[in-house]
Amino acid sequence: MKANNIRIADLKGLFVEKRMLMKKGSTRTISLLKNRNIHFLQIQSHEIEHHHAEDSSMPEKVEELQSNVTLDVPRLYPNYVEVLAELSTDIRYGHALKSVEDINYVRNLFEKYMKNVHYREMLIALERHDNHSYMHAIDVFTLCTLFAKQEDIPNLEHCAIGFLFHDIGKLKVVSEIEKKGCRLSNKEFDNKKKQTQDSYEIFCELELESVAYLAKLHHEHIVRTGYTEELTSAAPPREVSILQLIDRYSVITLKKAYNVEIGAAEAITTLYKEEHLFDKKLLDRFVDFIGIYPENAIVLLTDGSYAIVESVNNMYPLMPIIKRLDTYKSFILPVDSRLNIQKMLSLYIGKPEQIFFEFWQYSIICEVDMIDSYYQKLKEQYGPFECFTKIFIPTWKIFNIMKDHEVIDEIRLREVHSKLKNLLNNSEFQLRKDNKKMDVIIILVKRESRTSVPIQLIEGLFQTKGIYPFLLDVGTNEDELLEIAMYCNASAICVIDKEFEPIQCQGRKLNLYFIGEHQLENFIFSFAGEDYRNVDMELKLKDYEAVKKLLV
Repeated sequence: MKANNIRIADLKGLFVEKRMLMKKGSTRTISLLKNRNIHFLQIQSHEIEHHHAEDSSMPEKVEELQSNVTLDVPRLYPNYVEVLAELSTDIRYGHALKSVEDINYVRNLFEKYMKNVHYREMLIALERHDNHSYMHAIDVFTLCTLFAKQEDIPNLEHCAIGFLFHDIGKLKVVSEIEKKGCRLSNKEFDNKKKQTQDSYEIFCELELESVAYLAKLHHEHIVRTGYTEELTSAAPPREVSILQLIDRYSVITLKKAYNVEIGAAEAITTLYKEEHLFDKKLLDRFVDFIGIYPENAIVLLTDGSYAIVESVNNMYPLMPIIKRLDTYKSFILPVDSRLNIQKMLSLYIGKPEQIFFEFWQYSIICEVDMIDSYYQKLKEQYGPFECFTKIFIPTWKIFNIMKDHEVIDEIRLREVHSKLKNLLNNSEFQLRKDNKKMDVIIILVKRESRTSVPIQLIEGLFQTKGIYPFLLDVGTNEDELLEIAMYCNASAICVIDKEFEPIQCQGRKLNLYFIGEHQLENFIFSFAGEDYRNVDMELKLKDYEAVKKLLV
């Protein structure tokens, strides 16, 4: 081992604990070092020789596939550390690759695979075929392996080879198609769609049948969209869900020659826009895993307070500007080692969602004029029918979070409650006025709860679906209740109470539902964000069907 002193200006690449901190020409990092009066570094280096026992026998089809790839420069061994440097892990991985233990774990696993001549030559062939696909493969392998390790995926060392070669079928896709920056023709797209099946077949040729499903299913999502559409209605294995999620993250953030670079925080926003394609809870955990939080995220800080992420610098995504919700002061994180983001609580995205974000932010501080202004903007976006699923229910969900965690003081809490309830009253009145012909459902509820926000939200939900909610006291006599049901031609009765007493229905088809007081909040919040046109009220209520006495 030897040590050399080198000027910062002459630095060709800086490795720290087997991870490249900066590469040649990294003016941003050099400036940071110079600003701290660091002008010289001492570099210690030693040569490492690799001696590997190899199985030289090569499956015929794999050997033929590799022979079709032109190798311009001889390459004996993929350099994992060099690839990590090219992947800009400092701005894309967040906290995911910060510990020496994790770096060693993934690197050692990669080098273990590279001892196998078939795996090594296949990966080198992918590099020569399309360098971006090669970088993507190692990117996905690294992030998937680290995240799967945190998720306690069993047999990870065996599973991770599937992460590495998940796109190996690209060797059979014409390289010009992979590099094409514009829309593919139908023929080109058909060629590209075959890559998952091609990957599966190559896995089998490499005697990796046990993990070949990763290659075949990683483009198939929960809504059954993709290249092969072979997922059943059952949830995919967790390792497939991890691969689907991180494959997409890598595609968005890994720079291509013809694409504008997208920052990690912006990519996370994109993932949440596409959250119907992924396991939502897994996505939430992935965000906390890398520790990069997008703008408009509500976060919990390590001191127990709450904040909003106001802006994120793509070059320093772990240092966002946040605004605390208790003091409304903005500052850059981390302040010191004691204060940072612990986890994300929620995120609202897109144009209407941005307006909503501003709406409830002004609601919290009770700026009446601004609340009215943004509420009108939201109504223009959604209209009167969608106000309940897109405005009032999400607002009340956030309001309850703030109330439960005592984010705002009691006086302001009452002011906010009063203002929001006033908007809710007006909206419900407008719905009743606009809806002329409605089916009828009788809602039995305690007298003191009839004007409560949850009941008003339920009333609004029914009215958006053309159902008139007729409220009666839960203690209404059964004979009187059935007489009223017959008079107004009600199709159903919904009881909201602590306990349920079966109701006697005489020779009449009358659907009966019971929602326990402890279930009411979950029932209401299940409508948050939904398009009212897609809401099937009968289907939603089916889980709450009640037993009834029948007399014919």
